Amino acid sequence: MEASKVEPSYGPTNPSPEAQANASVRRFGSVIGLDPEKEAYYRELHADVWPSVLDRIKKSNMRNFSIYTSEIEGKKFLFSYFEYVGQDFEADMDAIAADPETQRWWKETDPCQIKLPNRKPGANWSEMEMVFQAD
Repeated sequence: MEASKVEPSYGPTNPSPEAQANASVRRFGSVIGLDPEKEAYYRELHADVWPSVLDRIKKSNMRNFSIYTSEIEGKKFLFSYFEYVGQDFEADMDAIAADPETQRWWKETDPCQIKLPNRKPGANWSEMEMVFQAD
């Protein structure tokens, strides 16, 4: 049985995608699976992220970046959240993707993750839709 699609409701505490895109701070949430056999290594990596990776994140105007884990029905998931404060999101994300140290980092982290079927083509993490925001 296929779930019916519920249309978004926008208002003061849930801005429309257009309002979000024009905000001075853009917020992003995403989710991906976590391989339970590689969870310990993933945690070790994130306990001391390489300074070059952190520097590239900062240079690409990402702030308040965090990753959480949760277990749902016996499966592990990662949830990430960050705020973007720049003017050209695509260019800043392209700079991260082109960075050799970030590419080396991803070679360590990607095998720990399990891509979900609802992600966009070419993406690892699945984007999440905002339904509430309060500053």
